[in-house]
Amino acid sequence: MSDYIASVDAGNGGTNAVLAQSKGYKSFYEPSVRAAATGETLGLGKTWELEYDYVDWGGHRYVTGDDVIRVSRRQLERHMGANRYGNEFHQMLVAHALARLGIKSGTVNLTLFTPPGLYNDLKAFIKERFSQRGGKVEIGLKGDKKPRKFQYDQITVWPEGLGAAACFALDDKGDETSADALEGEVVILDFGAHTLDAIQLSNGNFNAESLQHATWEAGGVHVHIREPLLRVVKKQLGDDAHNLTVDDIDRIIRLGSVSGDYVLTVAGLDADLKPLLDRYCERYAEWVSNNIADGVFDGFRGIKSVILVGGGAGLIEPYLSKQTWYGNKILDRKAHKTTQDVHPVDMNAVGGLRLALHRLKGG
Repeated sequence: MSDYIASVDAGNGGTNAVLAQSKGYKSFYEPSVRAAATGETLGLGKTWELEYDYVDWGGHRYVTGDDVIRVSRRQLERHMGANRYGNEFHQMLVAHALARLGIKSGTVNLTLFTPPGLYNDLKAFIKERFSQRGGKVEIGLKGDKKPRKFQYDQITVWPEGLGAAACFALDDKGDETSADALEGEVVILDFGAHTLDAIQLSNGNFNAESLQHATWEAGGVHVHIREPLLRVVKKQLGDDAHNLTVDDIDRIIRLGSVSGDYVLTVAGLDADLKPLLDRYCERYAEWVSNNIADGVFDGFRGIKSVILVGGGAGLIEPYLSKQTWYGNKILDRKAHKTTQDVHPVDMNAVGGLRLALHRLKGG
């Protein structure tokens, strides 16, 4: 049996990872972005010198996540699209998340995800790439006296969306629960940074007939919300906003969703993103309604409920929920015991962990 059981949804926009504990799980999140760094210091201490974490991977040193826009925008790197799954960057995101969760050595039962529309093409490839060198991983964090070395001894790949569905059918121990929410015809819409995934379930089972409409590349929040916001902000703030990236926009959206403060400050200039964010979220909801809800699922006629998950779920849920032609189709996840404390952005990773625990129990 593996020393650790982990599930990592390393998406185009963010990396969500969960690690099984004796009670519940430990989680980690950061944006899926990195930049080259030196990690050098003058030894002046916290008062006079900027401090940051870094990761050593493949003979190179990087800063990751929000530290990229705080420390170094040079050689900023992200990778979106089908070719990213299983590649070196994807592998680093996963290994770094596991290291940040505390893994230093031993074996890992690992669950990964891919968009459902790409699942058949990428499942074997992802497992093959992550199994290279016998699944052995070497990575170092700032402060480590020696590299961390662990090994993937079991790799499972699931379509995005099915992990979220598992949150309704299984609890944190991997035990089956009443899955009333999945009875009948159910559609899961997974709003990622690059893709929008839609899968249809019939009594909890994936309906393969919907696979041709399962993934819309460039249908996520990057194209519909982050990039339009960045264009407008750069126009408003002028030359001082030249170095801004979508990572700055993403950070303000994430922080604002918690604090209510959506003000972006650059060179002493302030831009309140909230009015713009509301505008583009509503436009995105209209696009989803026109092209997917109505264009593919006939206005959700015959569908019992619609489950919204992923990083963009919270952004457009208020608009889809108030569209009178969908009635009460949008499911309230907080009304279900096994999902009431799970954020939409974490549902695939958490569901993947529950599926792994369930399988280990013979399920």
